[in-house]
Amino acid sequence: MRREGSRNEEGLSRRAFLLALGVGAAAGASAWSGLPAGAAPKTKAWSLEDFAKNIQSGGPPKDGIPPIDRPKYVSAAEADKFLREGDIVFGLDYGGAVKAYPQKILVWHEVVNAEVPREKVSITYCPLTGSVVAFRGRSPVDGAMLTFGTTGKLVNSNLLMYDRQTDSHWPQILGAAIAGPAKAARLEEIPLAWTTWARWRRRYPPTLVLSTDTGYLRAYGTDPYGSYERSGTYYDSGPPFFPVMGTDNRFPAKKVMVGVKANGAQLAIPKAEFRTRRVANATLEGLPLVALYDEGLHVVGVYERRAAATVLTFRSEGGRIVDELTGAVWIPSGRCTEGKLAGTQLRQVTAYDVMWFAWYAFFPDTRVLETGKT
Repeated sequence: MRREGSRNEEGLSRRAFLLALGVGAAAGASAWSGLPAGAAPKTKAWSLEDFAKNIQSGGPPKDGIPPIDRPKYVSAAEADKFLREGDIVFGLDYGGAVKAYPQKILVWHEVVNAEVPREKVSITYCPLTGSVVAFRGRSPVDGAMLTFGTTGKLVNSNLLMYDRQTDSHWPQILGAAIAGPAKAARLEEIPLAWTTWARWRRRYPPTLVLSTDTGYLRAYGTDPYGSYERSGTYYDSGPPFFPVMGTDNRFPAKKVMVGVKANGAQLAIPKAEFRTRRVANATLEGLPLVALYDEGLHVVGVYERRAAATVLTFRSEGGRIVDELTGAVWIPSGRCTEGKLAGTQLRQVTAYDVMWFAWYAFFPDTRVLETGKT
């Protein structure tokens, strides 16, 4: 039974293409074992041209994994009918909009072109690299707000998007155009919370939730990439399916990191270890930052640790977050709730969950937070 405007090509997932082609763990192991032929180890940033030269087919054709362009939403009570407490959702709290995007839907679409008050944002998810981030941007050609589709291609095993306004190509993790009229333009990145339905609903009872009424027929109760382990392991512990531009064996390939971008530099925070540390002060290219663990959502948020012109240093004290200068109390969302600075909100910077192999492949000069230190 087909609805008008719907497509029933459930096989148009990368996983299905890989299985049909006989690509599996063995091929992935070969891809992970080293750099592309002739490449030397990399210790500094890649150029946009480097990324453009390493575009490869992921299997499906352009928009073969169809984005959701007219998303419909339901209430939390309605979402309870198709979401279990432990189901993964990607939470958006931005511009007055609070919405949850279930992983079981996005794994089949990878891009949702949505709207918040007075602007457009695109929710993006790459199952191959475990990265989810929202974007907003404008065309450098005519200033129109950008919306995105899937090219069916990959860079470093990561979703390569295209924008409908200029047909430029944008790797999701990079957040910058590597080819087309918008080349070198960068998108504004909006962090999303990778969390569970129970945690998100508890924090945001009035949340809206992306409906399974997408206009496409998909088996939204199943995951074409396999099973997701609630312990935090993405699908399996094996190597990526596709070759990447650089490798680093300090961590398992699919270890969950929190990738941070600030001041033109990058930082990787091992997520599992940070859960016990909870608070960390860092400086990235001269920019003072603080990473805060939110137990309620099981996410790590990263913020500029400045109030007005004053640089603050934070610590965990008796289960509370305090700044050493004033002794004021802060919550993991970067807001001061008690003390001299009450009401102050720290500016959030880009930070999102991502597999180690993919983060390093894009950013070989990334710093790594040593979570055993204060």
